[in-house]
Amino acid sequence: MSGLRAALRLSWRDARRFKGRSALVIIMIGLPVLAVTAMAVLLVTFDLTPRERLDRDLGRSDARIVARAPGRPVQQDDTGRFWTLKDARAAQKARPVTTDRLAALLPPGSRIVPITPGRELYAGPALDPTRVVELDLRDPLTRGLYPLRQGRFPANPDEVVVSSWLARHGAPLGSRIRLSGSATDHPVVGVVDDADRLDLDVVVTLPAPEARERAVEWLVDTPGPVRWKDVRRLNAEGLSVTSRAVVTGRDSGTSWRIRSAPRMRPVDLAVGGLVVTMVVLEIVLLAGPAFAVGIRRRRRELALVAAQGGSTRHLRSIVLADGFVLGGVATVLGVAAGLAAARAAVPILESVNGAVAGPYEVPIRYVAAAAVLGLGSAVAAAVVPARRAARADVVAALAGRPAQARVRNGLPLSGLALVAAGFVITLGWRTNRRVISLLGDLSLATGALCTMVGLVLLTPWLVRVAGRLAACLPLPFRLAARDAVRNRGRTAPAVAAVAAATAGLAGCMIAAASAETRWLHDYHPQEVAGALTVDIGQPTDERAERVRAALRSALPGVPLAEVYRPADNVDAYGMQLADCAIRTECGSPYDGNASRIGGPDLARYLAGRDDPRAAAALAAGKVLVFRPGAVRAGAVRLRVLGGEPREVSVPAVEVRAVRAAVTDVLVPTRTATELGFRPRLAGFVVDPGRHRVTPEEVDKIQSLAKAWRSGVYVYVERGPVNPMEVTLLVLAGAAVVLVLGGTFAATGLAVADARPDLATLGAVGAPPGLRRLVTLGQAWFVAVTGMAAGTVAGLSLGVAAMESTSIAHRVRVYNPITVPWGSIAALVVALPLLAGLVAAAFTRARVTPPRRTT
Repeated sequence: MSGLRAALRLSWRDARRFKGRSALVIIMIGLPVLAVTAMAVLLVTFDLTPRERLDRDLGRSDARIVARAPGRPVQQDDTGRFWTLKDARAAQKARPVTTDRLAALLPPGSRIVPITPGRELYAGPALDPTRVVELDLRDPLTRGLYPLRQGRFPANPDEVVVSSWLARHGAPLGSRIRLSGSATDHPVVGVVDDADRLDLDVVVTLPAPEARERAVEWLVDTPGPVRWKDVRRLNAEGLSVTSRAVVTGRDSGTSWRIRSAPRMRPVDLAVGGLVVTMVVLEIVLLAGPAFAVGIRRRRRELALVAAQGGSTRHLRSIVLADGFVLGGVATVLGVAAGLAAARAAVPILESVNGAVAGPYEVPIRYVAAAAVLGLGSAVAAAVVPARRAARADVVAALAGRPAQARVRNGLPLSGLALVAAGFVITLGWRTNRRVISLLGDLSLATGALCTMVGLVLLTPWLVRVAGRLAACLPLPFRLAARDAVRNRGRTAPAVAAVAAATAGLAGCMIAAASAETRWLHDYHPQEVAGALTVDIGQPTDERAERVRAALRSALPGVPLAEVYRPADNVDAYGMQLADCAIRTECGSPYDGNASRIGGPDLARYLAGRDDPRAAAALAAGKVLVFRPGAVRAGAVRLRVLGGEPREVSVPAVEVRAVRAAVTDVLVPTRTATELGFRPRLAGFVVDPGRHRVTPEEVDKIQSLAKAWRSGVYVYVERGPVNPMEVTLLVLAGAAVVLVLGGTFAATGLAVADARPDLATLGAVGAPPGLRRLVTLGQAWFVAVTGMAAGTVAGLSLGVAAMESTSIAHRVRVYNPITVPWGSIAALVVALPLLAGLVAAAFTRARVTPPRRTT
């Protein structure tokens, strides 16, 4: 125990002495711990259990009862959130459940607080009026349903409270709002929040005297707990019940239990384990050279320990203590920073997605697993340096002579076999659709791990081959390559880390580029380029007029083309040309590519010009067809979808558009009605031929849409946009960090080893710039060797993964394999050069000659 304590003290002193190296190791190990901790805390905090939802759903009451199907028995789960009719064919009783009727069903002494949907509406900024909720929020049973943020709760029926969203959109505290059916304005005396969402429009006032008879929900406070047998008795009356006793498990009579989260499949656990293994291996490869740098600087110290009787076990324990100390500090800082980052991110995420987080919760198991992962990675990274320190020549270290590097070629045959096995596993295991359905991504993760381990075993041999190829380079690069080959023990881990990161990046770039190619091939413009469309969602006359007025105010003088859509009708909801070989050739009847309903303004937008002939045809009830050759003998055959699909022949005129057509047919509203549709005004289009919207106008309309809510959709046709651009940038950034981290760690060790050589160069008259070039060459050699090997492995892995995806499809689809040669080549060329330039910039040009020790 005393030896371990001494090793820890030595490691702590060394960590404080070499702050730069210690900070590098702490960052490399602490960042993954920080990320895992923060993600785990946020996921658990926003994932509310039924018990955590009790105050939001029940307030302070014992149960919340909802009238689901009055008079018809229902069955529910233990939380009351999910229910079904017990017998859908049973006839409904004529006896609805009122507040007085519910009181008779509850035990004597129960208190009931009704929650009533009010008869009044508030025509706020949203397209759909906000229905007022009648509830006495002063009652203690309601505490938690609508938390008060500002002001107070209503004290009389003329006062209201509104949600924070409404307070920010026209109804702030102290203002007055007009409700439907009321001749006076109501003062806003408080601001509340919905318990689940921050982006809801809510208006609450005191219940009217007759509200008890209109209530459909109730909070009840009973003398005793509401047990499962009571729940089942109320279910027989068509009521669902959320009982505090049942949810918390205090009712021993229930056979139901709170459902736990679905258990992960063994395949998913295996994939997660493989991913974690690869992350640990990458951390070990990156942090290993940093520990080797520390061992090289402490050669004399470790030699003194050995000269005074320290055994090889003591030397190994000192180096392993380095990993334990730095890993422990990194883990503690990573966990603390992750917890702080998660707490700081909660209000940001709430404001972004509108969901209200639950109580701040720390999942001890996941955080402990992240801490063990970080600490274990640090100790594992120190294992190889510890073995080398134990085998060091004590006499040479005390004399100041450089250590004789042991040349190892690695296991090139085993490495090649594992890389080949990774390719075969990635492709071969996934050629059978049944195997794919069973194993999922297990084959891909296994293949990636085999490739990564194969690169580690192959790297020493690759370094030697690369050193031979560097013989034709200028002198600084030859010196750097010779030093790297001579000290393969410190070069190989960094090269392997760079290769592994590059292989993953190359594979992901192939997948992203292939997905982009497939997306561009399948892309069909929804609208004319530059057009702005506003879909009002549920088509009603009131919504359409409100949107029209707002658009005219935002775009004064700009003509709006009207777009109609069939109202809800199961017998006729869409149409398309009937002459296509397959229906997909005619476009989808849901997105407007197959057909549209409208008038002359929409015809002008689709044709790109004023066409009197087309306008006359529309006035005559004829269909405009934009697909050449579809009109025969003055008519076109349409396939009407909905109910029993049928084909009809209608008079039509072919129209030549001056720009690419975005739909096949335009049906006038009169003809659509005759075909069985019920066309309703559903949106507006701004024709770019008449007015091209500016970015400021688009932002203004999108802000209006956020206030309109209720499914309003604003779209600007900008042509094909790369959907994987952000993904590629994130992947490239991660690869740059990993490549530069591995390169700089190896370069720092190389510079520390090469100080005598650099001093010799200075002694024979080499200028300082030459020494900078040697450092540049060392960093460049590590980066270019690792990136070249990783690119080859990543190409094979990415192509195999995409090929397996093609095989997995049950039908023939366009699924290309695209290799972004330009991007990959740019990374392979530019990133090593960047690493070399940065390393050279931070290298001291002048080296103090070492003092002779003999």
